[in-house]
Amino acid sequence: MQKIRDFVNSFVQKYLSSSRQVTRIIIYAVIALLLVVGSFAGYYWFDRFYSPQQSVEQITVAQAEQAVQANPTDLKTRLILAETYLVYGRYEDALSHATQVFTQDPTLQGAWLVMGVANYFIGKPADAITPLTNYVDAFKDEEMPGLDKKLQEASYYLGLSYLNLDQPDKAILPLEQTVGWSQLDADAMYKLGLAYAGVKRYEDAVNMYAKAISFVPNFAEAYQAMADAYDLGGKPELGDYARGMLAYSKKDYPAALKLLLKSAKAFPDYAPIFAGLGLTYEAQNDLVNAKVSFETAVTLDPNNYTAKRGIERVAALLNK
Repeated sequence: MQKIRDFVNSFVQKYLSSSRQVTRIIIYAVIALLLVVGSFAGYYWFDRFYSPQQSVEQITVAQAEQAVQANPTDLKTRLILAETYLVYGRYEDALSHATQVFTQDPTLQGAWLVMGVANYFIGKPADAITPLTNYVDAFKDEEMPGLDKKLQEASYYLGLSYLNLDQPDKAILPLEQTVGWSQLDADAMYKLGLAYAGVKRYEDAVNMYAKAISFVPNFAEAYQAMADAYDLGGKPELGDYARGMLAYSKKDYPAALKLLLKSAKAFPDYAPIFAGLGLTYEAQNDLVNAKVSFETAVTLDPNNYTAKRGIERVAALLNK
């Protein structure tokens, strides 16, 4: 900026003595233009290299906070701020604002959801039960619950709250609702399996883990829980299948292959074992044995999604 000012001063001294008014006008116009250009360049340089860039989170939270400051008595605006805090993991702030909304208007159902989820995340599952139950009860009979993500969220965290309180019997219903409404939520399926296992419904637990795994083939926690359920249910050979898939999830392919082959010998009609063998062979780039294993799984169970997709992948690689 100092270089620009020095240039302008020398420019003025050189031409100020001119007797022509038009020349002065032109000179002043040039000076003004240079000052504008210089100011813009300085601003751009400062903004580009020195101005801190705000994240999407900071901008979104700031906008929600400003909206509340502009209209502090509007409960819906304050509820939006609570929801924004919840989305970005500021659970204490979310709970504080949602509680204020609830205190002034207990009928605002969005506050129930925020209070419930926030309480779950700050480690107070007992305090999450009532608001989440109220929210689920208010919307569970709506025409298309499968499209209501907030309802699914409320039901899911209600189930998890009961699990955290070591009440798996009470966790089953909300988690069954979540799975029924969402259809694709592998984590909810896994948690429902845990609830079944908690009341010794081991076969139901295994079936739910299997559903979760069909969507997430390397779901290590589900394989471990499945192995436990098989062992507790008196089927340790199938526990070897689950342990083999746990080894697969951890990329220990030799251990996975050994356990899966052992399990396949004991249960030659169980399609998931051969789907797991296909995945393991594929991971080791043994495409021929992978294709044979996937095809065996599909022969045993034409609806085995993992095996059908595996055949497509391996066939494409073999045909290159």
